[in-house]
Amino acid sequence: MTPRAFGLGLAGVGLLLAGTALWPLTVLGGGWLVGLAVASFLDWLAAPRHWTVDRQLAPALALAAPNPVELRIRCEGRRAVRVLCRDETEPDLGAVPQVLELLVPAGGEGVARYRCLPRRRGALQFGRVVLRAPGPLGLWRRQRALPLSQEVSVLPALHAVGRWEGRARRSGSEPLGSRGWHRYGEGTEFAAIRDYAVGDDPRRVNWRATARLGRPMTSQYEPERSRPIWLVMDCGRLMASGDGALSKLDVALSSALLLAWVALARGDRVGALAVASAPSGVVPPRAGRAHYRRLQEGLARLRPELVDPDWGLAAVELRRLQGPRALVVSFTDLSDPDMASRLAAAVGRLRPRHLPLVVTQRDPVLDRERAEIPEGARAVYRRAAALRLLEERQLALDRLVALGVPTVDSGPDGLGPALIDRYLDLKARGAI
Repeated sequence: MTPRAFGLGLAGVGLLLAGTALWPLTVLGGGWLVGLAVASFLDWLAAPRHWTVDRQLAPALALAAPNPVELRIRCEGRRAVRVLCRDETEPDLGAVPQVLELLVPAGGEGVARYRCLPRRRGALQFGRVVLRAPGPLGLWRRQRALPLSQEVSVLPALHAVGRWEGRARRSGSEPLGSRGWHRYGEGTEFAAIRDYAVGDDPRRVNWRATARLGRPMTSQYEPERSRPIWLVMDCGRLMASGDGALSKLDVALSSALLLAWVALARGDRVGALAVASAPSGVVPPRAGRAHYRRLQEGLARLRPELVDPDWGLAAVELRRLQGPRALVVSFTDLSDPDMASRLAAAVGRLRPRHLPLVVTQRDPVLDRERAEIPEGARAVYRRAAALRLLEERQLALDRLVALGVPTVDSGPDGLGPALIDRYLDLKARGAI
C-alpha cells in the first residue's frame, strides 16, 4: 500500500462514519472502499514484475573503512518507475543507508549506491535484493526479492595502503615499489663512488679510487634490500579489548599488513607468526607482491583468545625458523606487568642475532582520564587507576629500551604511520 491508497482509504472510512448520521453516505463510503480495493488490485497487477539486478563491489572490503557498493537495476517495463530497494546484508557489514530510492527509466538502468563500513574481519555475506515498485496508479506496490547471495572477504589494512599510496603521490615522491629505491646513508650494500665532500665519514674513503684518480673519493652505501622481517602477532586476551568497534588486534593487524606492503615493495622478505598459548599460524618469509595476498589471508583469520601469550615459546620458535639476522616486529599490549616482563625476557633472548621491535598501542581511554580534571570521588578513583596503569606501562617501555629494544608506542590512529617511519629509519641506518 502506498500513502496515496492509505489516504483514499481514510476518506472512505470517513464516509462510513458520517453515514451514522446520514445513511446515504454509508452506501457512498462502501462503494468508495470497494472501488479502491479493485483499483488497488488492478494497480498491483500492472506493477513491474520482471527485474534484473547486478551488484558491483571490490573483490575484498576494507575493515572499518567506507566501501562503495553499487546496485544496477533494470526493468522490462515501458514506463519509468521509482523503486524502493533494500540490499540484505549481515549486520557486521554496516550498510548505510539500508533503504534506497531510485528512478529506473523505461527500458533502461538505474543505479543505487550505498556504503559498507565492516566491523568484523573474515567472510561476510550479502543476501537478497528486495525491490518495491508501484503500479501506474500509485496505489499499491509489488514486492520482489531477487536471490543475489554473495560472499565477500573483509581484510584489514586495505584502506591504510590506499592512504599511504595517496600520500606518496601528493608529496611528489615515487609510488612505493614502482621504481628503484635508493636511499644512501649508513647501509651495508655498496651503491656507488663519488667525490669526497666535507662532512663525509672518513671511514668511507675509497683508497683505491683515490689513488687511481688522484683526488679523494668516497664510497656510497644503501640499506640492503632483501632482509627477512617477522610479524609476530599477540593473539592473547589483552588484544581482545579496544576503544570503539575495533579490537587492539584489529588495529595491530592493519598496521602489520601496512608494514608488510611497504617492506615487500622495498624488496624485503616478510613472514608472520601468531602467539597465544603456543606459536601458530606460521607464514614463511617470502618476497614479492604476490606474497602479500598470502599474508593477508593468513593474518585475517586470526582471532584473540582468552589466554596469555607464551613469549618464551615464541622466541624459541623464531630462533628455530630464522637463522640469518632478521627484524622481529612484535605487536602486543603492555598493560599487564607480568606479561610485559615475560615479553622483555623473550625479546632479550633474540638479541644480538636478531633485531626485535616492539609495537604497542596507547589506550585512548587512559589518555582521556589523565587529561580530564576529576570531579567527585568516583572520578578521582578512576583517574588514579588510569595513572597507575600508565605508569606500569611506561616502566615496561623503559625496560625494553634499556635492553636495546626499539619500540613504537602510538594511539590506534597513528600506529601505522609511526611504524613505517621507524622501519624506514632502521633501514636507512643499516640496523637491518
